Amino acid sequence: MKKLIGGFLLLVSIISGCKQDAPQPKSISDVLIEEADLGILRAAIKHAGLEDAFKTSSLTLFAPSDEGFKASGFADAAAITALPAAQVRALITNHVLTSKLATATMPLGQNNPIKMMSGARLFLSNIDGTPYLNQAKGTKSNLVGTNGVIHIINRVIPIPNQSLAQIIKNTPDFSLFRQAVRRAATGTGGDSRLAIFYADTLNTGPVDPAYTMFVPTNQAMTAAKLSQGEISVANPANLARIVSYHIALSRYFSTFLPSATLNMFDASYTTIVENKATGIKITGRGNPTPPANVTKTDITATNGVIHMIDKVLIP
Repeated sequence: MKKLIGGFLLLVSIISGCKQDAPQPKSISDVLIEEADLGILRAAIKHAGLEDAFKTSSLTLFAPSDEGFKASGFADAAAITALPAAQVRALITNHVLTSKLATATMPLGQNNPIKMMSGARLFLSNIDGTPYLNQAKGTKSNLVGTNGVIHIINRVIPIPNQSLAQIIKNTPDFSLFRQAVRRAATGTGGDSRLAIFYADTLNTGPVDPAYTMFVPTNQAMTAAKLSQGEISVANPANLARIVSYHIALSRYFSTFLPSATLNMFDASYTTIVENKATGIKITGRGNPTPPANVTKTDITATNGVIHMIDKVLIP
């Protein structure tokens, strides 16, 4: 009898040890803790009071890496936790879908619209199994937890809450371009269709179709003899040709800006884009060399995207 009892206890001990050694289920929160390059995100989640949401809710998290935060202007966790908790909460939920979405079930192709937990409409791309959220590229995909999946991305995606017209209006370095757009749209012989790019009303302009604008800085406009005084007396029809030549008829995040020719607002005009690891350059048909440089990318609006350039494009 003693031998039987001893054998039984040994068997129980072995089984118990096996259970302890077996992998335990992990929530999204557990996966976040295990990933070494998500420290800033973990601090942001804690600051925003969202820790419990990642333990139980069924979701997909596009998780900016530490380098992704730094590339987006956040030097460290302190730069995030210095912001109001509500603002950080909105930013984080702009990276969350309220359902599980692995790459195998993502729609293929570019710019598939999706609604984030924040309420914003962003664009999901699936290129050969690599996920992209707007311009952010997935660097590690399909980290599965019991309550969802994580895709690590290389950028932070802000919530788009202004139209193209609003961004241009609210960016001081775009003031001369805005003046040119207004005169091109309202002057005799101009193109009234351009009015959506200078209007003052919140979120003026359709969500679809969307546009990509290459907006020259004030310095670039002045160098092209388009100062405030010169714009005020310029022929509206000529200005309309120039302004139209800075507006492409689709949404192009920098990641997908093709090294090719683009059809612009007036479809008879094309620009030549060179998109390399060293930077993005763009040349108008009438431009002398060197080409314009894209100095800031992916300023995202509700109805498109803006790339800042350092030279006016000439059709």
